[in-house]
Amino acid sequence: MKNKHVHILRKEKFKEYFVPGVVGGFVLGLIFFIISSVQHSMAESLQNGLTVWMGIIFLFISVGFFSEEWYLRKRKFKKLNAVKYRSLLELGLTLNDDLEFVGVVNHYNVRFYLYEKYLKPKKYIDQHYVDIYCLPKSFDNFQEVIDNIKSISGINNAAWGFGIFSMVYSEKAENLKLPIELALKQLSNNFIMPLSQSDWENSFEKEINKRKKIEDRKRTKQVLKTGKFDIRYVKNKDTNT
Repeated sequence: MKNKHVHILRKEKFKEYFVPGVVGGFVLGLIFFIISSVQHSMAESLQNGLTVWMGIIFLFISVGFFSEEWYLRKRKFKKLNAVKYRSLLELGLTLNDDLEFVGVVNHYNVRFYLYEKYLKPKKYIDQHYVDIYCLPKSFDNFQEVIDNIKSISGINNAAWGFGIFSMVYSEKAENLKLPIELALKQLSNNFIMPLSQSDWENSFEKEINKRKKIEDRKRTKQVLKTGKFDIRYVKNKDTNT
C-alpha cells in the first residue's frame, strides 16, 4: 500500500523543536556562563555557555524532532502499510499526513487511527479507533443503536459525544472494514444524521477548543521555568512515548 502524499518527515514541524531549543538553550547557557565565570576566565565561561546552548539545540533537534518526526512516524507508517489496512482504502479512506485514514463513506465523515499504547521499551499494543461524525435526530432509541454497534464482532466499545460516534476495536480484530460498514448501516437505518466537518466545528466549537487545550496541556513538556522565562514544547500527538 503506497501513498505518495504522505511525508514521513514533516519539515514544517521543525520550528516546534528548534525554537524552544534555541530559546531554552540560550537561557540555560547564560545561567551556566554566569555560574562558570565565578571560577573561570571570561573566555572559558563563554565557551562553556556556548557549549550548553549548542548542546540543548542539538538535543531538541536530534532526540526531539528526528525521534518524534522521523523514527516513530516511520515505524507507524510501516505498520499502516500492512495488508490488513488495505480494506480501508477499498472503503474510500485515504491516509493523510497525520497518519490517519480519513474520508467520506456513505455521506458520513469517517476517521480511523492507530494509537500505540506503550508497555515497555520496544513493546507496544496497537489500538485502533474510528470516529464517525453524526448527530441523532432523536435520542429516544439511541442507546439501543449504541448497544447494537457494541455487539458487532471486532468492536470492544462504542460511545457518542459532542457530534462524534467513537468505536474501539478489540485488540485481536483483523477485519477493520466490516465493523465500519455495519456501524454506518446502523446509523443510517436509525436516522442518525451525518455531520460535515464545518457543521461539526460550528456546533461544537467551544468543546473542540476545550478538548484541544486539555490535549495540548498533556503533551506539553516543561523545559525551563525561571522568573519570567517559561520554556516549553508540545510533543507530537502521534506517539505515546
